Amino acid sequence: MNFYIIWISILFFSIFLYYIFLKYIENKIFNLEEKIKKLFLERSNFIPWVYEISNDFLNRHNEIFHEILNLRKIEFSQDANNLELVEIIETKKLIHHEINFIFKVCNKHNQLIKEAKFIYLRNLIIKKSAEIWENIEKYRKAIKYFNKLIFYKNITIIWLIFPISKKWEI
Repeated sequence: MNFYIIWISILFFSIFLYYIFLKYIENKIFNLEEKIKKLFLERSNFIPWVYEISNDFLNRHNEIFHEILNLRKIEFSQDANNLELVEIIETKKLIHHEINFIFKVCNKHNQLIKEAKFIYLRNLIIKKSAEIWENIEKYRKAIKYFNKLIFYKNITIIWLIFPISKKWEI
């Protein structure tokens, strides 16, 4: 009788530890999501500065920045609604492509690429983009690991006790 009680208590203790570990990984993923959102927002906040610096140098200045300003409006509404990273990543990708387009246009202007403020902003945006990419890679690895743990949870009896669902990859 004591033998069964010991085995059952060990089983429930291991299930409890597994649940705590899953919650730890889930919290880590949430923190990475928040960090990525913050980095995206920080990078997007440099756009008005690029707009002001390039104003004197570019022809059709408003046409070049029109699309990214519309995307920024969408980004603000998504941030206000506290959507998941998976739900807002498409807008972030579009903003990234627009930033690349703006820099391609700006790099064709010889006087602008010699401007110290422009070089500084370009380097800041490149640095933020690199940080975003590093954190997205960490996020993808954490999601893959978390989903593997969920798979193992679901093929055992643990799924009856602790309902935790899979995360969507980006």
